[in-house]
Amino acid sequence: MIQRIQSLFLLLSSTFYLLYWYYGLEWYLEGFNVIKNLPFLAGKNTTLYIFDPLIFITTYAPLTISLLCFISIFFFKIRRRQILVCKISYYLSLLMCINTVWFFYFSLNYLASLMPSMFMEILLYLAIINPFICTILIYFSIRSIKKDSDLVNSLNRIR
Repeated sequence: MIQRIQSLFLLLSSTFYLLYWYYGLEWYLEGFNVIKNLPFLAGKNTTLYIFDPLIFITTYAPLTISLLCFISIFFFKIRRRQILVCKISYYLSLLMCINTVWFFYFSLNYLASLMPSMFMEILLYLAIINPFICTILIYFSIRSIKKDSDLVNSLNRIR
């Protein structure tokens, strides 16, 4: 189970997203408070309240992706199900990539000014690239699972 490379990819991705959610949740909600107070149109006092469901979904998406990646490690005997769970986490991870670009476009300067030390600011910049790295890891795990599946299927044809 762990000796396979896709299990390592999934474990790394699960760990990265869990740390992203656990340590970044407070700052994430702080950044959304900034985004909610931005004027939607220039000169009007309307705010972005239409994004409240999006805030809830994207707040808990890293935890969901982390759990899906961790659960898919244990489906190593059922490759079709493992690929399905990995694809679901892959699409959610793509959603997180889009959300990260959108979120940090509006709130990066504010959050960087709130950071108490240079180390925390570096962690903020690492949080920007975390969903992209995890998406690549999940993609590589899907490719590796498909290679394993093709290898097993080719061996079954010879018999």
